[in-house]
Amino acid sequence: MRKLAWLGFVAVTAAVIVAGCGGSNGTPVDIGPGDGGGTDATLETGSPDGSSEASHAPDSGGIDAPADAATDQGASDGAQACGQLGTVCCGNGAACSQGACVGGVCQACGAGGQVCCAGRACTAGEACTGGGQGVCTACGAPGSACCNANTCSGAGCCVNAICTGTGSTCPGIGGACSNGSCGTCGAAGQSCCANGSCTASAAACVNGSCAACGGAGEPCCGGSTCTSAALACQGTVCTLCGGPGQPCCAGLACTGAGLACGQGDLCVACGGPGQPCCASDTCTGGGCCDKTVNQCFAGGATCSNGASCTGGKCAACGLPGQPCCANNTCGGGGCCQGGSCIASGGTTGAGTVCDNGASAACGASGQPCCASDTCTVVGACCVAGTCLAPAATCGGSNGGSCAASGCAGGNTPCGGPGQACCPGGSGNASDYCTASGYACNPSGNGTCAPCGGAGEVCCDGSACSGGGCCDQNNNLCVAAGATCPGNGQGICTGGGCQGGACGLIGEPCCGAGLDCTGPSTTCTGNQCVACGGLGERCCPGLQGGDWCGEPYVCNDTTRLCSACGGSGQACCAGNVCANGGTCASNLCP
Repeated sequence: MRKLAWLGFVAVTAAVIVAGCGGSNGTPVDIGPGDGGGTDATLETGSPDGSSEASHAPDSGGIDAPADAATDQGASDGAQACGQLGTVCCGNGAACSQGACVGGVCQACGAGGQVCCAGRACTAGEACTGGGQGVCTACGAPGSACCNANTCSGAGCCVNAICTGTGSTCPGIGGACSNGSCGTCGAAGQSCCANGSCTASAAACVNGSCAACGGAGEPCCGGSTCTSAALACQGTVCTLCGGPGQPCCAGLACTGAGLACGQGDLCVACGGPGQPCCASDTCTGGGCCDKTVNQCFAGGATCSNGASCTGGKCAACGLPGQPCCANNTCGGGGCCQGGSCIASGGTTGAGTVCDNGASAACGASGQPCCASDTCTVVGACCVAGTCLAPAATCGGSNGGSCAASGCAGGNTPCGGPGQACCPGGSGNASDYCTASGYACNPSGNGTCAPCGGAGEVCCDGSACSGGGCCDQNNNLCVAAGATCPGNGQGICTGGGCQGGACGLIGEPCCGAGLDCTGPSTTCTGNQCVACGGLGERCCPGLQGGDWCGEPYVCNDTTRLCSACGGSGQACCAGNVCANGGTCASNLCP
């Protein structure tokens, strides 16, 4: 259930000419947006310096860059600035003097070794791999990740998202790879291989047989991708993208001035009060772009963090780690503690936790779970933000009862130490663990492992104990005072690398794929913004869907965190309803 997290990148313009990895005849393969899974979208034809030099014929179906963008973005003479980080690409939307052209905007992301851009998009010849926002790595060659639409160079075979060269045996399937086929399965017209997979480029498994995918009206290819930049995967079918009311194109880009990727990953008008922010985080009429919710607020209005929009900016208060706003208020359901804001689900003191804006006793049976989903009773389970005593019913779609900190006796035992992660459910919730201090480890075959310590998997919300930093390349914690991986990333200090100068809310995203290393933050537009709180963007989950702090869940339509479990509200993770009712159509009775 790896869905595309709405990371809030907004582009007014896109010239998305996609080269992808060539097929056996050398023809470029165009692609669409990814779904947050293993390897995803590649955009533009990148040069070694990160710039791009792609073009397309007028009838190619590509996306032409509009002549101008939203109000308040242009240079003083009315011409729109281009080529710099955060501005539109120059020329035909292809060239950047800094960064790479992805989704029609110059970004410090998307090139080899860099963090993936919004929508897990990368430049041509690169694929987005790993958890979180991911890292762009070379694709297509034998032993490398498959490029978009299962594409491997030299008519190779894509097996478990890794390319197998022509003539080599397909791992786990058998048969020699030839023209994308693993012998008797995998190519268009053949039966699907084991676990319902197809190994040839632009082929997907449909009713047990491999069929063409990625074209207009055809099924989406693996990774929810399409074979043209003018198409996007909507549901399970590739459809036109980028226009008003249409799905956002690759890189969460939209065509035409005054459009941005909004709720539900649809292109909508941008820049006005209540509308999504336009490219370069701009709003019209002196409004403020609140990056936490990707929404414009009028001058003098109150931003999502409780601060006032003044001078085109929301004051820096109300988010986790920031000073409390006026009247000791915090945004996102956080709590004001000692003059600073604590995220909902964070520790407010000994035996207490911030629970939807109020400090509450935690850990005992029937109480909210403490930080890192901790319960004080031995063998208890943390389910939907509440501690359950041993033998209590876990509820939801997983069923069973709490035993040894896992939910057992229902479907598949899950959530306990070493057990499989419990499925997030029918909405957009990430998979989760029920044992205290454990998190879902995507590198450990999706099992629950201790979290937060140095070298351990990051806890939900990218949290590491003792001021450690979460390395988004592998979702592992780096101890405070230790060197962050990657050239020039410095020392982990207070949750941020480079001595605390990157990776925290309001700071630039760290380099070398580290992304945002602090808790409750995600990278968008090369800046770390708050996520996981009430009304805030959903944080990228470790596995499955997206994560929100307790007691919230990621809304499948808005990609914002909302209250869950109550009557008429979305079901909490695992399809759990607070009243014990049965989740139906992702709503509690």
